[in-house]
Amino acid sequence: MSDTSISALRTLRPDHDKNIFWFRDDLHQPFPVSPMGMTTIQKHHAWGYHVAAEQTNLPPSKGAYVKIYKGRVYLGFALIDDPAEVASRAEKFGVFVEHCIDHWDEFYGGYIAEVSAGLATLAAVDPDRLANSDMVRYLERSEEINRRNWEIHFILMYPADTIYLRFEDYCQKHGFDEQRMVSMLSGFDSMPARTDEELWALAKAARQQKLDRVLLDTPASEARAVLSTMPEARDWLARFDRFLVVYGNRIGAAHLDVIFPTWREDQAPVFDTIRSYFRRMDEGWDHAEQRKVVNRMREEAIAAVKHELPADTLDEFRRLLAVSQKVYAYQEDHGFYIDQGSTAALHVTLLSCGRRLQRVRLLERADDVFFLTYAELHEILSDLARDEKVAVYHHEALVPPLVLERKEQRSKVPELDAPLTLGNVPKTMTDPIAIKVFGIIDEILHPKGEKDVRLKLEGFAASPGVVEGPARVVMHFEDFATVQSGDILVCPYTGTAWTPLFLKIGGVVTDTGGMLTHAAIAAREYGIPAVVGTWNATASVRNGDTVRIDGAAGTVEILNRV
Repeated sequence: MSDTSISALRTLRPDHDKNIFWFRDDLHQPFPVSPMGMTTIQKHHAWGYHVAAEQTNLPPSKGAYVKIYKGRVYLGFALIDDPAEVASRAEKFGVFVEHCIDHWDEFYGGYIAEVSAGLATLAAVDPDRLANSDMVRYLERSEEINRRNWEIHFILMYPADTIYLRFEDYCQKHGFDEQRMVSMLSGFDSMPARTDEELWALAKAARQQKLDRVLLDTPASEARAVLSTMPEARDWLARFDRFLVVYGNRIGAAHLDVIFPTWREDQAPVFDTIRSYFRRMDEGWDHAEQRKVVNRMREEAIAAVKHELPADTLDEFRRLLAVSQKVYAYQEDHGFYIDQGSTAALHVTLLSCGRRLQRVRLLERADDVFFLTYAELHEILSDLARDEKVAVYHHEALVPPLVLERKEQRSKVPELDAPLTLGNVPKTMTDPIAIKVFGIIDEILHPKGEKDVRLKLEGFAASPGVVEGPARVVMHFEDFATVQSGDILVCPYTGTAWTPLFLKIGGVVTDTGGMLTHAAIAAREYGIPAVVGTWNATASVRNGDTVRIDGAAGTVEILNRV
């Protein structure tokens, strides 16, 4: 893929960008990025970093850069060199964090209310019915709301991660490791957890209404059509539709690209998930009971720690524990509103634009719009608003060949050798957020080979427990339906769209991430072993291999090759 074709401004140039440490962002974007995704969400991602770093006075840096190289997304980390400036920012940031510790509900709630209100204004409009001139303004508004929401994302993230690290320091000071610490934080309500609860409830209702056999015998892509012909399925489908209204913003793949469909558009992943739960029920597993187990383990862990702590430290423990539980839940919860909700809203707007261009035959398919950049789409729509007849003639020799070229280039990206790190790679990683969120440790800075095939892997001890079972390697959301009950999920990363899989898998291993990534948090919530940040699991493990995960030791062994 020609990176400059997508964004000359944001193309990574190794010879000229060598003063910055660049890291391939497989955690958020493990696939080739689309032109529209790079010039909207990825652009907003970087802008959000910088706005939040300035607003919060983040001490070590002014935020990360985002660029494209060989069709892949890279984050650029540049630290502040001036000790005096770091000290000045640290003092202000410290005051800000103390305020967040004591007022987190108000702080978080205010920003999420702003996000929800902005998305509601977009949802209240049917963009397909707008005139061309109004569509231009609606596109601008959609892009602006997405940009603002990514500012909010990082304004929330910086203090949230800092509070987590503050509690970790407190626990380590008193002899409690991170595994024991996170056991006191798991099991709280969040929107992703509610999504999974509703999916499980839909599966239970389908079985009670004797619709399970129909769902099992019907391909997921045809399930809706078959059920709609059955009078006895009417109430269940109505409940299913209500579910999609609230929870249908999940996107099946990378959440930092607008090219992928949501559950509202493609319902097959939802039906696949519901079908897979029937076997889980047959095995005697129950979602509500599992949640009770996690909650009980949390309360037992808290009681044990309180018993071991000196009495004069308990007030500080209670203060930090209360807010740490909230920011830990935030790690998943904000994704429902920002990562999912904002991406889905912009995706819907762009698809409407695509349908408009398809009607005037500038695009062959509506979703070809994602192979344009935002600036190109804005120019085309503005011209349509100015004079539609002239605009169609003007662009008919410009748009179709560009889309074809970019689609061809995107298909070739997996053949390119996009390295894990570039530029000014430090000797050691000191940024705690880079470690906790991205899993960037010293071994990753100077990798021995992410494509090396090994029989024993090491990573972060993300969720305790030992489990053996057949491996299921999943590289893309389209393979979700292949995951069976009890499988060990091996994948590049997980996001909120992957959470339903956690209700049926025996354990999870990822290439990317640290202790605050989705896979680590979700595994703890569902009480399954997890090892994250191995970096070469998907290169080493094959479908059907028997593997053993030790989530406390952070190791994965391939016991038998398929």
